[in-house]
Amino acid sequence: MTEAMTSSAIARRLLAVPLALLAVAALATPAQAGLPERIVRAARVELAQNVHEMPDGSNEAPAIRRYRTAVRWSSPRTAWCGYFVSYVAGEAGAPLGEYGEGIGAVGEIRRWGKRTKRWRTRPHKGNIAVFRGHVGIVERVVGSNWIVTIEGNHSNRVARVWRSRSEPRGYVRLHPVEPAAAPWDEPWDSGLAD
Repeated sequence: MTEAMTSSAIARRLLAVPLALLAVAALATPAQAGLPERIVRAARVELAQNVHEMPDGSNEAPAIRRYRTAVRWSSPRTAWCGYFVSYVAGEAGAPLGEYGEGIGAVGEIRRWGKRTKRWRTRPHKGNIAVFRGHVGIVERVVGSNWIVTIEGNHSNRVARVWRSRSEPRGYVRLHPVEPAAAPWDEPWDSGLAD
C-alpha cells in the first residue's frame, strides 16, 4: 500500500509540472504580444512609476540615469526624451541605432529613421513621434486628428500627452532586431598574428 501511494504521489507531481508550465506560459502572454503592444506596454510601465526630475528642471533622477544606459554615448544633465524612447524601444526588443546602441539626439533619431526607411508620415501605435526638438511614443491614434503619446521630459516628467496629428514632423516605425556586433565590441587585436 505504501508503494502504491508513493507511485500515486509521483504521478501527481509529474502531472503538476506540465500544468505549472502551462500557467507560466499564460502569464507570459503579454511578452509574446506584437512589437507595438510591447513598446506601448514598456512606456506605460515607466509612466506608472511617476518618473520626474529631481530637482525639477535638473534633467536628473535615478530613472533618468537608467534611461541613459540605453544610449551608448549619453551625457548627464541633458534633455532626456531621446534616452527615454531608446530605453523603451530596447525594453520592447527593438533597440535604436545601427548596432542597437541607442540614440539620444532627436535629430539623429529622425535621420536614422529616414536612412533605414522606417520614416512614416502617418502615426501608428508604438511608433516614435518626432517633433521639432522632442520625441515620444505613440500610445494610440484617436480618430483622424489626434494622437496620444507617452513622452519623457514633457514638463520634466514622463507624461501622457494628447496632441494634434499635425504637430509631429513624422514617425519612426520600429522593427524587432537582433543587433549586429558593434565594431567597438570586437577585440582590437583580433586580426593580428602573434
